[in-house]
Amino acid sequence: MKTPLYHMVCEILKERGSLTDLDLLSQINRRLDEPISMRDLNRALLRLEINGLVTVTWISKDVRRVELAAAEAGEGER
Repeated sequence: MKTPLYHMVCEILKERGSLTDLDLLSQINRRLDEPISMRDLNRALLRLEINGLVTVTWISKDVRRVELAAAEAGEGER
């Protein structure tokens, strides 16, 4: 069974911490047989951000930083 993309994003962010969007895309494509596009990643990030699981902030004009939201990151520290 395939892992949904948004679950994979959360899993990678738990392992690696915050990443740029390009680094995250690279990490995801290493785990998949068929690569995804930035458009697919953006859809997953939007869904996760709306649900309050990740935060996406602009670092520069073309680079975004993706990290788990504070509540999500704090759950594993108990």
